[in-house]
Amino acid sequence: MNNPGLGNNVPRDDSPARGSFLETYSQAGSGLKAFHAHGMGTENVLLLEGTDGRLLEAAAREAFDLLDYLEQVLSKFLPESDVSLLNALGAAQPVRVGHDALRLLTLSRQAWEISNGAFDPTLGGLIQAWGFVDMEGRIPADAEIEQLLAARGMNHVILDQEAATARFDRQGVSVDLGGIGKGYAVDAMGALLKERGIAAGAVISGRSSVLTWGAPPGEESWEFEAVHPDDRDESVATLEVKQGVVSSSAASERRFVVRGTEYGHVLDPRTGRPARTVKGVTVWTESALFGDVLSTMLFVLGKEALGRQGCARRLAEAWKPGNTASRASILLFEGDPSVWGGLRVEAFHIGTPGFKLK
Repeated sequence: MNNPGLGNNVPRDDSPARGSFLETYSQAGSGLKAFHAHGMGTENVLLLEGTDGRLLEAAAREAFDLLDYLEQVLSKFLPESDVSLLNALGAAQPVRVGHDALRLLTLSRQAWEISNGAFDPTLGGLIQAWGFVDMEGRIPADAEIEQLLAARGMNHVILDQEAATARFDRQGVSVDLGGIGKGYAVDAMGALLKERGIAAGAVISGRSSVLTWGAPPGEESWEFEAVHPDDRDESVATLEVKQGVVSSSAASERRFVVRGTEYGHVLDPRTGRPARTVKGVTVWTESALFGDVLSTMLFVLGKEALGRQGCARRLAEAWKPGNTASRASILLFEGDPSVWGGLRVEAFHIGTPGFKLK
């Protein structure tokens, strides 16, 4: 079913009411105008600088129309999308897919290879089995998990770049591009808004991705509150960012508890069970697509991905824009009863730091 909040994508300029970034930069007198639309399964907000209300509204409408288009192509919940058609027919025949779906499948394969499977968009069956799609929550039997693990892995997704087709080499495989598609859409909306002459602003997708460019009116940089992974109302660090994307992954975003044990929605593709390596990750990157993939990868692997030859560094090098140096900045949140508050926060940087801790 399509998201009822999209409609004709007429932007609304009512002020958002949640999230510290929104609360800071959508207040009256901030110099930024807010527009909202639902898409990609979450609430999306644009904060745009400018005095020409018609220009801002027209740009916001275009950005949300682009979001709608990408959702129609990439959502596994829409029966006529490229992804849904691939999931329905891909085990029987090659399925022709559009440029956007083929590009994301290609990048997903690359990220899967570099991360040794820690990032894997073929976990749709396992996510369904754990009840994280409808948020009913259940613990699947070991035999069910093992059966579903046999059908996961981007090696089962066969791509033909010249024919623009994709297929599966076995039954039971399905893809869910939600973990990379949202970042792709955020990047696309940001690029469009810049092309339309918006000098400064932000694209906010749910609680997990915030893309910024320019600077807030009267200021030199943007400020982000990095929140406690177990308590979204508690700030544990303030990040000062010139521009770029801040992305977060935390099990607390979607979770359920059974007999005192908490199960989070980020699954470890190696085990088919909720990842427990770290409690949360916040990353700064130059693109939302990279940020979404990197934060998920680090949530599964933790510090081991950040070594000199770690997959986070290799992915940053592979996906760096043009001839620039690879960059990413990371905050890892780990449970540690030996420190005050039971949470250890560590910062890591690949290349020039993208944020400064205040």
